[in-house]
Amino acid sequence: MKMRTLLAASLMMGAAPAAIAQPGGAEGWISHAEAGPAVRPIVLHFRRTVTLPGKPRAYTVRVTADNRFILFVNGARVATGPSTGDILHWREESIDLAPYMKRGVNVVAATVWNGVQPLKLPANPTPAQVSAAQGNSLFTNTAPLFQQSVATGFRLIGEGDAAELSTDRAGWRVKRDQGRGFVNGWGQVKRWYYVAGNPEKIDAAKTDFDAAGPQEKGEGWQDAVPAPDAAKRTLVPDRLPQQSYTPVAAGKVVRTDLPAAMTFPARAVTIPANSKATLLIQRDAMVSAYPQLDVSGGKGASIKLLWAEALYDAKSRKGDRNLIEDRKPIGIWDSFIADGEKRSFAPLWWRTWRYAEITVETKDQPLVLEGLRAYETGYPFQQVGKFASDDLELARIFDIGWRTARIDAHETYMDTAYWEQLQYAGDTRLQMLISYAVSGDPRLAEQAIDAFAASDAEGGLMEGAWPTRGNNVIAPFALMWVGMLDDWRLRQPDAAPIVRNIPRMRRVLDWFEAYRRPSGLLGKNPQWNFIDWVGQPATDRTIFPSYGKTDESCLMSVSWLGALQQGAAIETAFGDSSVAQRYAARADTVKAAIRNRCWVPARGLYADNPDGDRFSQHMNALAILYDVATRDEAGAIIDRIMVPGKGIDAPEGITSVSYYFSWYLAQALVHAGKNDRYLDMLKTWRDLLAMHYTTWPEERDDAGQGGKGQSTRSDSHAWSAHPSADLLGIVAGIGPAAPGYARLKVEPALGSLKSLSATAATPQGPVSVRYRISGSTLNAQITRPAALPGDFLWNGKRYPLTRTTTKLKVPLR
Repeated sequence: MKMRTLLAASLMMGAAPAAIAQPGGAEGWISHAEAGPAVRPIVLHFRRTVTLPGKPRAYTVRVTADNRFILFVNGARVATGPSTGDILHWREESIDLAPYMKRGVNVVAATVWNGVQPLKLPANPTPAQVSAAQGNSLFTNTAPLFQQSVATGFRLIGEGDAAELSTDRAGWRVKRDQGRGFVNGWGQVKRWYYVAGNPEKIDAAKTDFDAAGPQEKGEGWQDAVPAPDAAKRTLVPDRLPQQSYTPVAAGKVVRTDLPAAMTFPARAVTIPANSKATLLIQRDAMVSAYPQLDVSGGKGASIKLLWAEALYDAKSRKGDRNLIEDRKPIGIWDSFIADGEKRSFAPLWWRTWRYAEITVETKDQPLVLEGLRAYETGYPFQQVGKFASDDLELARIFDIGWRTARIDAHETYMDTAYWEQLQYAGDTRLQMLISYAVSGDPRLAEQAIDAFAASDAEGGLMEGAWPTRGNNVIAPFALMWVGMLDDWRLRQPDAAPIVRNIPRMRRVLDWFEAYRRPSGLLGKNPQWNFIDWVGQPATDRTIFPSYGKTDESCLMSVSWLGALQQGAAIETAFGDSSVAQRYAARADTVKAAIRNRCWVPARGLYADNPDGDRFSQHMNALAILYDVATRDEAGAIIDRIMVPGKGIDAPEGITSVSYYFSWYLAQALVHAGKNDRYLDMLKTWRDLLAMHYTTWPEERDDAGQGGKGQSTRSDSHAWSAHPSADLLGIVAGIGPAAPGYARLKVEPALGSLKSLSATAATPQGPVSVRYRISGSTLNAQITRPAALPGDFLWNGKRYPLTRTTTKLKVPLR
């Protein structure tokens, strides 16, 4: 996501949601005799044989590890995990091994690794020393920042007949892989903030490629030992499905200094002895995948496999994402050393790329690059939502947004699959909405709600990103978590995730009370009050939002106002009516203060601070969305903060929203009854199409994208993908008319479109619409689940959907 100031780590943050976290047994954790806390990073191979009289119908095990595992049965890759959690919510997978088992001898094996390096601390460290050590570890650590750790270990508990396979029984063997290691990614890219999956290095001569095979090979195998320290955590069942692992094209060579390599990877290519060669590979679109480079021969040859989202010119700018010419990739890289045998080099963690560069330097033997394979991975969403219209660019915007959302959705939502892989509350709220509309699968969203609730910081707030080893409290992101609950209230029928988190919601909302001034507005609080990137340096936390001479912020106050309104609605539906009344009353007080202190009649706008000298689309969009502005005022405000034909750009003198915060601007349009202006907003994304993006970026770019001569760091940022949800919700008009999606509302905003067909997911099943304008008539066809009642709204009139497929002809105007 963005540059962070990271403070002291605390791995034991937060109380577990009582309905989820259940203590697991301490038994069964095993490790290697050398795998002490100071021995990291480390890669271990475990294996166990079991003889069965016949192929079982069921053979269920619960498995987890610190940090990660890949599980194999009879040489086949079966599962990975555990899904990302924290120390108090350490997940274990339930897996049925029966499909992979056979009569006779079976080998169950796991590769386990831990890259979290212990902090280098003096005896009895002070908080300042802990903070300094944590910050310094970013430049040296060899595990992604989201990864927590207690102690290296592996645990597998079998159920029923599979109990004999459990790690609390004898028979498990373990070996330390001396040929695998990790490198700090930030040290490779240097100028950009990188805390995601770390680069790997593999020395084939020292690596065991057959650890999951039929027999133990090589030296180093020994009996596994108990790992009681690893058991010092709370185990919870993982309710998420296994991540996908699907073969896809790795790309094709588009530039090389070895002409014969132009056909790679479709055909093998030989790199002569005592030579160097470089192959630049391009995919048609960005991907998150497990790569596998197959080679043979070339003993002692070094191979560097670099992964990049885009290519850069001599000034480190990206520009058109399809340009190759003299541009070069910049990013992390994995490194391999060949041993002369036929090998498949594969990092343990997946990579994200559109461009990959293979650099080979051979010694006395030629090396054959046999092939490059890729196995796409991510949360296994099933696409339900679709969008098509007579404006073909809109379908491209929808598809690219959905691709971005999928690339950034794994065991958690991620701000960027390439650079950080962290689940941030502001990003995640929008990613959840895309999931609801396009897939209808709420499980990853529920994970996110509970994950943030488990994070506890500063007396009631939560970490801006969670899980993490760091500390990065972003006060407004806690308010956006309340927004997540309210989004769930409207779109999901299951009340349990809200009910169990109401006490946590109260702590968030009440935290801001201490900073309320006599005027009713919020004053400064000591946390990072990040609202949006609006051109300020990543390390500057004072420019936006503005507090003015009185140290009061209209923008922070309206953010709190929205969360108070959402909290009141949640309490009314599922909580305490007296608390609902208290939040509603406080919201009215804050609203009155904003109207009194922040409205500037001469501008017809709400200012960012009571001085009335700074204005933003952010402040005015939220003032509309949370009913500070009246309906009559709202339309005029929209006209003052938006420029027709300029997308999300604001008029001079008004701060523009980013790709991210433009979602709130879009919702303000809807709230103000200006739905038809939404398509004009999408000019900003149309401009990106001309730059040949295949996933949406983090910030405004150079080369005509409103930037200041600097390229966005990230090309895979799902907070910019919200048009995929809003094309369905605003343009096609499919959305909830009652909490829990108990009733359907179809209210399209077609703008200049003449035809449109779309499908959106709902908890009751897909809803499909078809619109066609013929002369002065709109022909509409709506197909809905039988259990979902609803209405079609057009030009202020309501048409009940009386059939599962309803056809209407209504006047266009």
